[in-house]
Amino acid sequence: MTERIIAAEVLDGLREIREHRAGRRTLRTVHVEARPLPLTPEAIRDIRNHLDVSRAVFAHMIRVPVRTVERWEQGRSSPPELIAALFSWHESTPTHSSVWPPCSCAVFR
Repeated sequence: MTERIIAAEVLDGLREIREHRAGRRTLRTVHVEARPLPLTPEAIRDIRNHLDVSRAVFAHMIRVPVRTVERWEQGRSSPPELIAALFSWHESTPTHSSVWPPCSCAVFR
């Protein structure tokens, strides 16, 4: 995005705020509560096992080093919030195995 477009968007936003304060525009307010996504090492291992892939293939699928997956599964570290959200979404999606990208990795269980 160019600086000119960003500046125009900022100015539009400021204009909308001014119109709202003057009573000429109604703005919608949305409150979103961020919930922590607790993931146990067992949950991470269960997801990988459900996909029936090795640590190496799983790591390749989510684009992280194998050692990272090992540390998550051993409880020595926790996945970042984005990965935790992806795992939580995976668990709540009935057709979850079809949404994972195909893996061309030569390392299989």
